[in-house]
Amino acid sequence: MREHLNVSSPSRRTLLVAAAPVTVVALLFAAWGVDVAAQGDSAPRNTELAGNPVGGQSPAQLKESAALLAMTFSSTPVRLQNGDDVLTETAGNLGLSVDQEAAVAAAQAGDEGFVLLRPFRRLGSLVRTNDLPLPLTVDRATLAPALAKLEGERRVPAVEPTLDATKDAVKMVPGTNGKELTTESVAASLPASVESVNRPISLKVRQTVLRPTMTDPQVAALAEQAQKVTEGDITLKAGSSTVKVPGKEFRPAFVLVPKDATHPEPELTLDQAKITKLVQTQVTGGPARDGGGANPTGVRFTVQGGVPVPVAGRDAVACCGPQAPQLIMDGLLKGQTTIEVPAETITAAQGVEWANTLGVKEVVGQFTTQHPAGQPRVTNIHRISDLIRGVVIPPGETFSVNKFVGRRTKEDGFVSAPAISDGQFVDDIGGGVSQFATTLFNAAFFGGFDITAYKPHSIYIGRYPFGREATLAYPSVDLAIRNNTPYGIMVWPTYTASSVTVQLWSTRFATGEQSAQTGGNGTPTGPAAPKKCGRVVTERTRTFVDGHKDKDRFYANYNCNPPKS
Repeated sequence: MREHLNVSSPSRRTLLVAAAPVTVVALLFAAWGVDVAAQGDSAPRNTELAGNPVGGQSPAQLKESAALLAMTFSSTPVRLQNGDDVLTETAGNLGLSVDQEAAVAAAQAGDEGFVLLRPFRRLGSLVRTNDLPLPLTVDRATLAPALAKLEGERRVPAVEPTLDATKDAVKMVPGTNGKELTTESVAASLPASVESVNRPISLKVRQTVLRPTMTDPQVAALAEQAQKVTEGDITLKAGSSTVKVPGKEFRPAFVLVPKDATHPEPELTLDQAKITKLVQTQVTGGPARDGGGANPTGVRFTVQGGVPVPVAGRDAVACCGPQAPQLIMDGLLKGQTTIEVPAETITAAQGVEWANTLGVKEVVGQFTTQHPAGQPRVTNIHRISDLIRGVVIPPGETFSVNKFVGRRTKEDGFVSAPAISDGQFVDDIGGGVSQFATTLFNAAFFGGFDITAYKPHSIYIGRYPFGREATLAYPSVDLAIRNNTPYGIMVWPTYTASSVTVQLWSTRFATGEQSAQTGGNGTPTGPAAPKKCGRVVTERTRTFVDGHKDKDRFYANYNCNPPKS
C-alpha cells in the first residue's frame, strides 16, 4: 500500500518562493549565453575607450577605432614641469603612443572574469557605460633624442676630469657635474593609460645630476705620477750608446684612457705616435750637422744639370729600433727613468731612398745679397754656406742655423771679422755670417715658409732689406726655419766674391710677398746716424697652392743713434 505525503498550501508557497531566484538565475544565464553567442567577438554593449563608444563593434571595427584614437592622441600636448621651467612637446614626438592591441583586447574583455558574475555584468551593460582607459606604451628610442632636443642648452653634459699635459707640467683639470632629464626618469613618470585622447598631460619631473665616470682624485694621482717620472732626464740605453732626453719632452704624450668597457676608472698611458715622433726627432741619429733627428744617415742633395740629386751619407746606428716607442711607454708607466731600447742600423742607401720621396724638384724660394769683396767677413760667409749647402729639412721639422753649424771657431774654418755685439761694433770669430742669415731669411720669406726664430740687427745696415733681415750670435740669437709643408726642403747656398745667394728647393706649397710695412720713422741725429731707424713692422701675405691666404708680421727696432764703427 503506497502512502501519499500531503503538502500543505503554505509549504508549497515556501518552495515556490525558494525556487524563484534559481529560476531567474537560470533564465539570466540562458539569456547571457544567447547574447554572447549573438555578439561573438564584438565589444560588449555600452563599452567606451577613453570616452569613445565602441560597444558592439567587431574586431575589425575595434582595430579601426583604436587606430583613430592613436592618431588623435599623438598630437596630445605633454607638459614636463621642472621647477619653474616647463617644456612642452606632443605625445607622438616623445614616443608616447596608444597600445592599440591592448586597447582592442580591453574592449573585448568586458565578459571576462569570475564566470558567475558575467551575466550580471552583461545585464548592467544595458543600463550603464563601461568607460575603459586607453592603454599607452613608451618608445625609449624615440624619447631619448626628443628629450635632448627639447632640453637644448638646459641639458648640461658631465665633463670628465682630464690631464693638461705640457712640457711645463702635467696637471689635473677638474671635472664638472652635468644635469639632464634622463630617459628612464621621464619614462617612469609618463602615464600607463589616459581617460581622454585630447586632455593635455602634465608631469612634474626633475633633472638628474650627472657625475663624471672618473673622479678628480683619481686623475690627480695619475697626473702626479706622470709629473714625477719626468722631473729629470730619461736615459735611453741602446747597445753601447746612451742618450739622455729631458723628461719634460715626454710630458705632452701622456693621456688618460678608461681601464676597459666595464671599468670606467682611468689609467695613464702615452700617445704612441707622439713618442715615435719624439724618438725620430730628438733621439735618433747623431749630431745635427751629420744628420740626426729624422735624417740619421745625413743624406744631402747636390744639383747636377739643374736637377737636385740625393748624395748618400753614411750608415747610422741609431737609437732606436721599431720596438723603442712601446718600450719607452712601458718604462715610463712603471716609473723608470733608465730604459733599455734596441738599436737600429739605417743604411746610407735607405737614406737616399727616403730623400727621393721628399718631392725636392724645383726652386720655391730664392734671395741674393751683395757685399764688398776681399774682406775677412767674406771668408765666414763662404764657410757657413759650404757647411749648409745641400742640407735637408724634412716635412714638419725645424732647421736651426745655430744647432746645425754650432759655435763658429777657427778650428771649423771661421776667422775674426767685424760684428755687432750688444749694439757695439766688435771683432768676433765668424763675424759676417749674418749676411748669410739675412739671405736665408728672405729666401724663406718669399718661399712662404714659417720663420720661427729670428732677430734683426740693432743697427740698420744699408746692404740689407729694411726691416727684413736677421743676425746670428751663438748660442742665443738664432735663425730657425720650419718646414710647414708635406715635402722636403733642400737649402742650396752659392756665392761669388761679392754676393751670396740662397735657393730653397722643394715642391711649391706657398708664395710669400711683402704686402705692407709701417714704422721706421725715427729721427736720426749726428753725422754717423742711419737714414732709417725706429720700430718697423713688415707684413707678409702668403698665398697657398689651394688658393687660401694668410698674413704674418715681422718686427725690427733700429737704433737711431748708433755708435761709430
